[in-house]
Amino acid sequence: MKSTLVKVATVALAAAPALALGLAPSGAGAATSHVTESMRILTGHMDGKSGWPKITNSSWTVHKGETVTVKITSYDDGTAPLTGQYMKYDAVKGAKGGHETVNGKATTSVSDINVAHTFTVVGLGFNMPIPVAPTGGHVTVVATFVAKKAGTFTWHCFAPCGSGSTGMTGAMSTMGWMTGKVKVVG
Repeated sequence: MKSTLVKVATVALAAAPALALGLAPSGAGAATSHVTESMRILTGHMDGKSGWPKITNSSWTVHKGETVTVKITSYDDGTAPLTGQYMKYDAVKGAKGGHETVNGKATTSVSDINVAHTFTVVGLGFNMPIPVAPTGGHVTVVATFVAKKAGTFTWHCFAPCGSGSTGMTGAMSTMGWMTGKVKVVG
């Protein structure tokens, strides 16, 4: 399956008159940029590697100050319950409004035992817990944050969904599978 990347630029309504005149907006009416990054979580039978879940569109670039909406559609119906030091990743962190939506319903956390994955960018203070998908179906999780600082940040899944005795090897430690990069330029 091919990853989907959607970038959408939006302009604050207050800036529209200045833009219509060909002027650069400034102050309270300044243009705001909004980017949507769409990803999918594929299971081993979808990506051809048994026991290796994969997040498509694993690395992307945004600009400092941009509002970023992360939309993840997961097809993974297996749980990876959070334990020990990873239990803190059941809560949404760094998202605008303090919540994410799961199939359109706002939530601030996912039960530890119902987590399948996380999308966590520690360096940006952002965490999205991803619940298990219904068998044969999918779940869509959406959260928005502001890219407040420039740099290249690694994201990880902190749910033990990989291989090995701890579930933290294989796909978990392989770039482009359950880890990737978010580059914030600015």
